[in-house]
Amino acid sequence: MQKRTVQNGAPAWELTELAVAKGYKLARKYRVDANLVVTALYLAHTVFTIEFKAAKRKNHPELSARFTEPYLKRWGVTAKEREVILNAIRAHHSAIPTETLEAEVMKNAECFKFVTLKGVLIYLHDLGKRNVPFKRAVGLVKAKVNEKYSYLTLKDCKIEARKNLRAIEDILSI
Repeated sequence: MQKRTVQNGAPAWELTELAVAKGYKLARKYRVDANLVVTALYLAHTVFTIEFKAAKRKNHPELSARFTEPYLKRWGVTAKEREVILNAIRAHHSAIPTETLEAEVMKNAECFKFVTLKGVLIYLHDLGKRNVPFKRAVGLVKAKVNEKYSYLTLKDCKIEARKNLRAIEDILSI
């Protein structure tokens, strides 16, 4: 998956790792199958693009689910587990509802990476490496933080994110 991230311009791999770490923590807390949560997190951006307004970027949850499904079958993932993983991938931008607590945990873990100071700094750095002018990058980061915060649904994630937002706002008010 790391190779696909580089190929398709998905957010920096370090952001994926932040989401995975949060996914493990949330899976333990909510007593759901961490393997399903983490698998969905790793596969959520198998189709992506660096073009900000591209349809591929907007539709990457559905496109990633379609891309991933044959692999899940080939890897011997059960039909029930595939449904959970694919729903989690499709629902991580809240366009469609989550059908399981695993999918809800995955969505919150995936979004949470952008409402942490570390995630914001990683994303800002990544935009800089892509030659996005600094002022525009700060604007994109602010928009991403607000978007991802709006997708959070788990109470403890929202509470923690609200605390993080103060530090994020301070650093982005450059």
